[in-house]
Amino acid sequence: MRLPVLILPLALWACSVAPAPAQSPQEPATSELRERAYGAENRGDFAAAADAFLELGKRQPDDPEWVVSAGRCLGLSARYAAAIDLLDAAKDRFPGMLQVPAMLARTWLLKGERDEGAIDPRGDIAEAARIAEGVLAIDGDQEDSRLILAQARYLLGDWDEAVTQARQAVERHPQRPGAHILLGRIAMDRLQQLLQLHEQGELSGQALADLVGKIGEQRELARREFARAAALDDSRAHPHIMLARLALLDGDGEAARRHLLDALAIDPNDGFVDHGRIAAGLDWQARAAAYAEVRARYEARPGAVPAKAATLRWYEAAALYEGRQWQAALDAFEAVLAANPDATNSHYYAALAAYELGDHDLATRHAAGYAAVSAPAFADVVKRLGAEQRGQVAAILKFLADRAYQRDALAESRDLNHVIALLYDTAEAWNNHAFLCRETGEFEAALTGYRRALEREPTSAQLHNDTAVVLHYHLPSEEHLAEARTLYARAIELADKVLADASANAEQKSAAMQARSDAQQNLEAMH
Repeated sequence: MRLPVLILPLALWACSVAPAPAQSPQEPATSELRERAYGAENRGDFAAAADAFLELGKRQPDDPEWVVSAGRCLGLSARYAAAIDLLDAAKDRFPGMLQVPAMLARTWLLKGERDEGAIDPRGDIAEAARIAEGVLAIDGDQEDSRLILAQARYLLGDWDEAVTQARQAVERHPQRPGAHILLGRIAMDRLQQLLQLHEQGELSGQALADLVGKIGEQRELARREFARAAALDDSRAHPHIMLARLALLDGDGEAARRHLLDALAIDPNDGFVDHGRIAAGLDWQARAAAYAEVRARYEARPGAVPAKAATLRWYEAAALYEGRQWQAALDAFEAVLAANPDATNSHYYAALAAYELGDHDLATRHAAGYAAVSAPAFADVVKRLGAEQRGQVAAILKFLADRAYQRDALAESRDLNHVIALLYDTAEAWNNHAFLCRETGEFEAALTGYRRALEREPTSAQLHNDTAVVLHYHLPSEEHLAEARTLYARAIELADKVLADASANAEQKSAAMQARSDAQQNLEAMH
């Protein structure tokens, strides 16, 4: 299809400006680079965003926006020295842009807080405070610098001054949440100190009554500040986490659960949410309903991420699984995997749910899928089960592995046998895994498996021969061939001992004879 040609009116041509210098074909347009920079920052890829903003600064050196943005992203990607150098140099180039020294103060603060290799973190924080004070001396309404100064004073232990600065920030910028969060944190810290003093039990009478009064004041102050922060900014989970902690101090588990669910409705992946606390006192139906409801709340938010919603669905699915709602649990875990393939332990529960439903093919697919990603992680899940349930799950895995082998699904059987070997840790289990690795061309893994089997049964002629076969035929090197020769010779020696042992039964002698014959032929093939 031919696109129509756009004809500009003569008037527009007449007032057009001189064209910008042409960019090389390899360079993106400035608008594209700008979009890339902000897109990377929004995704949390601060290193890529910083590089893009630096390039924009080279193209448009008179625009301080790119310096401030580059400094911000350099700091967030822990490139503190580069950020400080950039912003420090920009102070003189843009003397009227207070955002530049404000960002410099923020970078020093970040360095002091987060740089594990910092020589003098308190010095870095003090430098942040000094620069922020300089900005505020010019413009007392510069909110970022006010909060930086308050945070710096807090980290330096001057809590009274931190409160003073934070309250000024609240007065000047009543609709911003940052100062409320800091005031809440300071109140929480003071509350913890007071509670520790109370637990020591050394006060009595009026002193004890005063202490109890101060505890109540700080508790209420913290609650008020975090509640205000939550009301001002519905994109932050942190205030809800802190409100949950306060509720727990009050012994109100139900309020704590509500606050934690509110936090999940904002950020399902918040690592500070105690899911055990959410589950406390709820049966599986109530847990499934709670997570389904909070998932619906999160999915209704603008910009909701399916992979994050999958975290909430996982807990919903786990509740259904516990309630033995096999089909519903299977569907939910498969939905989790569809939205977030990295949620690999969903395969474990999906496999067992499919097994309970009698769908052994699907059970094998999920179990082998998890084993292929991480057999050790799979084994660890099973090891954490109680003895009876661990035995049941291990038996199911053995059934699925054997069934896969019988159906010539060697890769699936191999991966399931890897989990079984990690669970049983016997020579037989490692031999089975090693054999299937060899049959599917995974020779390094086969060698590892055979070595582990040999460690557990060092007198096995067959294992000596099979280990040598991998070294000899599949991983040949001068070192490996020398080792294979030694292993073949040892296999023959061990087989001869069994053949000469009057107490050995017919089956043992037959196995020894076969191992001796194999080793002898393989040894001769090396000459």
